Amino acid sequence: MKNWIKERLDERGSMTIEFLGMIPLVFIVIMIAWQFIAGAHAVILAESAANEAAKVYSVTAEASEASAAAEQIVSAGGQHVGFAGAPISGTDQFSAAVSVDIALVFLPAKLFPNGKPTFTYTADTSGKVIK
Repeated sequence: MKNWIKERLDERGSMTIEFLGMIPLVFIVIMIAWQFIAGAHAVILAESAANEAAKVYSVTAEASEASAAAEQIVSAGGQHVGFAGAPISGTDQFSAAVSVDIALVFLPAKLFPNGKPTFTYTADTSGKVIK
């Protein structure tokens, strides 16, 4: 009887089972953190591109040049962020909006033949054309 109780109270191997149970949770937390970092990077990139578009438009008053400058900034950001447009409205007082598509980085591209799912972020700024 005493041996049976000792066998039931033996905890050898329980640490391995707990470790194996925690691995998926750790990976999920890492993936969420990675997506948060990629999203924050894309937001900072969009804000920077909007500021660059406003600078270029305030000097040149050419919307195409301002959009090209914003696209160049966004394209240097990596594969997880894509340029979605930079409309500029107004003449003397203008507003510029740069939209970026942020991909979900932890999803494999093989699962999505039409491209990874994305969400859009738009950074707005305004300014005055220098004459």
